[in-house]
Amino acid sequence: MSRRYLLIADPVECTGCRICQLLCSFTKEKVFNPAKARLHVNRIEPPALDVITACHQCTKPTCAEVCPTNAIKRNEQGIVTVDADKCIGCALCVENCPIGAINLNPDNNVPMFCDQCGGCVKYCPVKTLQLVEINALANEKREASVKRSYVVR
Repeated sequence: MSRRYLLIADPVECTGCRICQLLCSFTKEKVFNPAKARLHVNRIEPPALDVITACHQCTKPTCAEVCPTNAIKRNEQGIVTVDADKCIGCALCVENCPIGAINLNPDNNVPMFCDQCGGCVKYCPVKTLQLVEINALANEKREASVKRSYVVR
């Protein structure tokens, strides 16, 4: 299997500008409309944090497992995709996504989720949005944990 990536952003650094959503909708749908973005920015209060939710491209994607028409599959590049012609808009994928990363397109009820193209990353004004390889992220987390544990007090 190919390398897995995650689209992440530090919620402390994210300003909630939603430029990523606008770029995503324009890249994928040729319209600036956050309702047509494949990633989502949600404000959590209190405290005021803006949290990015994007598809994790699960190893065993529940969305594909529950799809009654096999419209959701992994393509040759290893990315989970939707065949709009097979989709019946039942929303079982939305209901079963463990992280809430799937919305239905408001025009045709076809599921929309991040394919990790990374097109939004370079336009993040605070440079907190990143497309990171999952094992590299794990290494960074381990290093940070070790540094916190062994800080001279």
